[in-house]
Amino acid sequence: MRLSDEPEKALVTVTDPGNVKYKGVVQQPNGNWGAQIYTDHKRIWLGTFKSAAEAATAYDSASIKLRRFDANSHRNFPRSDLTVHEEEFQDTYELEAVLNMIRDGSYQQKFREFLKLRSQMVARINDGGSKQVRGEADKESDKCFSWTQQFQKELTPSDVGKLNRLVIPKKYAVKYFPYINDDPNEKLEEGEIGGAVEDVELVFYDRRTMRQWKFKYCYWKSSQSFVFTKGWNSFVREKKLKEKDVISFYICDVPDNVKTVEGQDKNFWMIDVHYYSENGSVVPEEVNMKTENFVSSKLKDEEAKTEEKKGSFMLFGVRIQCSS
Repeated sequence: MRLSDEPEKALVTVTDPGNVKYKGVVQQPNGNWGAQIYTDHKRIWLGTFKSAAEAATAYDSASIKLRRFDANSHRNFPRSDLTVHEEEFQDTYELEAVLNMIRDGSYQQKFREFLKLRSQMVARINDGGSKQVRGEADKESDKCFSWTQQFQKELTPSDVGKLNRLVIPKKYAVKYFPYINDDPNEKLEEGEIGGAVEDVELVFYDRRTMRQWKFKYCYWKSSQSFVFTKGWNSFVREKKLKEKDVISFYICDVPDNVKTVEGQDKNFWMIDVHYYSENGSVVPEEVNMKTENFVSSKLKDEEAKTEEKKGSFMLFGVRIQCSS
């Protein structure tokens, strides 16, 4: 899929628009198509579009912002290698701003700009990591992201089974992740139910595709273990993980020349998958270059048409300001 294509060409082939029904799409007397979405028993009008598929795409984008935890069940089209990044893009805007962009037709263009800037940051991360692996002189250390592996975990049958959780070895949990009280003798507050003492949401970025993954991290008193719960099942399913596959965790440092919002950390986490093969070796996950290839080609097209403009967006938990 190319975001530069017309939505009806990029997302679906409509042979008979009059008979195709999409969620939130209504045909208007003038032949155009309107998009609307309901939330909290209220109707939100999303605008008028030239095709049913374009209106359906607008509905899908609004659904991500309004129904973050249940957006997949309220979509007209399956998520693609590009639209999987929409949640991250929308995190840079308030709800009303996202809706206004959909209404005035600027949403797709701004999403493309986000992907272009994002691609540049991904390239800098890969450049910094490759320099570190090769052991080259770090003359440009302040211009490239650098990453360091924290630990690896070989998956057990229960990690990829019906328990829907990943056990983090205690020695790594206490060393690398936020503090969680694991004292089994701690007295519960009045009315508190036993279980996880506390929990926190951890955000990781796929080292291959830079897709964002969120996991609920907590301590289970019953088994006295640190675990990832919510979000882990989706990761297992989409990555098709199995027993003996290896998960690697990394910390990535933001270079000094990349500006961040005051108070934000200068580093973020990354996660990677290494698949177990029949001969006993572990091979890295194949790199998905579709998004980056698209962005690179778009960059070449845009450079010939317009002067580069400065941009600012949220990436990896920090505010990035650079030239697109």
